[in-house]
Amino acid sequence: MKSKPKIAVLMATYNGVCCLSEQVTSILNQVGVRVTLFVSDDSSSDGTREWIENLTNSDNRVTLLPQVAPMRAAGKNFYRLICDIDVSGYDYIAFSDQDDIWNLDKLHNHIQFLRKNQADGISSNAIAFWPDGKTSLIEKSQPEKRWDFLFQSPGAGCTFLITPWLFARVREQLQLGTSKAKDIVMHDWLIYAICRASGRRWAVDSVPSIQYRQHQNNVIGANVGLRAVLRRLIEINNGWYRGEVKKISNMCASISQDQDVKDIANLLEDTRFVSKVKLLMYIGQARKRLLHRAVLGFLILFCIF
Repeated sequence: MKSKPKIAVLMATYNGVCCLSEQVTSILNQVGVRVTLFVSDDSSSDGTREWIENLTNSDNRVTLLPQVAPMRAAGKNFYRLICDIDVSGYDYIAFSDQDDIWNLDKLHNHIQFLRKNQADGISSNAIAFWPDGKTSLIEKSQPEKRWDFLFQSPGAGCTFLITPWLFARVREQLQLGTSKAKDIVMHDWLIYAICRASGRRWAVDSVPSIQYRQHQNNVIGANVGLRAVLRRLIEINNGWYRGEVKKISNMCASISQDQDVKDIANLLEDTRFVSKVKLLMYIGQARKRLLHRAVLGFLILFCIF
């Protein structure tokens, strides 16, 4: 009988002891696979690290990385995991938040979906849930666009499963002194961009694979409601979004064979109005949703982006 696929699950934690038990249980009880959970804790003060240390004493499938100086950013915590753990011998690598709940067949189903689509990475839709019992579908399975990876992530990083090949390419960029990779805030967007810029396939499963917990400490969250819209507008107005797009595009231009990717990166570096007009030529393939493409085009035309 063929052995079960071996999966390394990378989890970044920070003051999440209240929710860890449900999430860790849903990971360690995954069906049809062999799981090892690697955890990097970012100097928690609520007992998170101690909880994980106790778990490592009773379950050899859990590894806690040594304490390092505070990073105070989820992306940097994941980058630490990518650079520091040994994934040799693993068939796939997955990424996990500290406070969600995975469907018990998440990894098994995603492996099958990945193989079927001959892809190096997969993400999926998710079900957001709130303490009051409210739930909402986070739909990220819209058709792919040619350059969407320069302007957005494909979905929540906590749904990601990738191949060792892609993992090695991401680590390579993070360790390359001339790359902008380590300065990119969102690890999920970085992973997706490297996959697509390298000419490899990414798959998105329309079937939700996790219950995505929502609370005031979410780094990104479900992006629903007025509060989420206001946050996005602030990010655009203060230049954060354009800055991240520039970093992603700069990195992708160095690894992509697509001349258009290189041209987009150059246009983003040029502040002249004529460059903004030229950038509008790429809007049709810049984001998955029509509304988002229209809004981005408006922001570029009126020099807000």
